[in-house]
Amino acid sequence: MKHDDSVYRVMVRMRIHPGMERDFERTWREIAATIARHPANRGQSMAKSPTEDGVYYVTSDWENEERFHEFEHSPEHAANRMRLDPYRDPAGTSMTPMLVSTRLDERPAQQPGRVRVALYLNEPESDKGSIETAYHQISTTLAGRPGLRGNELLRSLRDPRRYAVLSEWDDLPAYREWERSPEHLPTTSPLARYHDKNLGIFGSYQVVAAY
Repeated sequence: MKHDDSVYRVMVRMRIHPGMERDFERTWREIAATIARHPANRGQSMAKSPTEDGVYYVTSDWENEERFHEFEHSPEHAANRMRLDPYRDPAGTSMTPMLVSTRLDERPAQQPGRVRVALYLNEPESDKGSIETAYHQISTTLAGRPGLRGNELLRSLRDPRRYAVLSEWDDLPAYREWERSPEHLPTTSPLARYHDKNLGIFGSYQVVAAY
């Protein structure tokens, strides 16, 4: 563990209007991508309450309190709030600031031996948005899976109908255990009909060097 009282954390609780959750999540991801480029931002996350309908918790970490307040009073932040306001109930919104005093050391970001798996997908013109929906469904189910470091949905720059899901695993045994588990095929089945057989469906790679 390490002590780090310079990290200023802000947690926002939001209740989203019924039926608007999917649009809210998409908008938040777009906003988060821009905030991630801010030099004082240390990271962000969004979590959905499993017990309260439409309730989300958005957490962001900042270099310190002063830098956060600089961002909070910026035109960029005002524009972000305007984009989110149509989705959220003002009565169900609250903000809690805090200082991170203790946290577990993170594993090295670049570590040889990790395994990356690329799944290639092709979305029919008549079924736009279906791959992204299936991807979020599967990723929610996989959250907390031992050995899984994370995954990403990538869209081709040349052909917007083609996608790849890139997942990263601690090592080969962790990935093989998942691959052979009885829940593997049922969990990933929502994407099965989009497999791009022209590209061999998927490829698996082990990291041998990194910088």
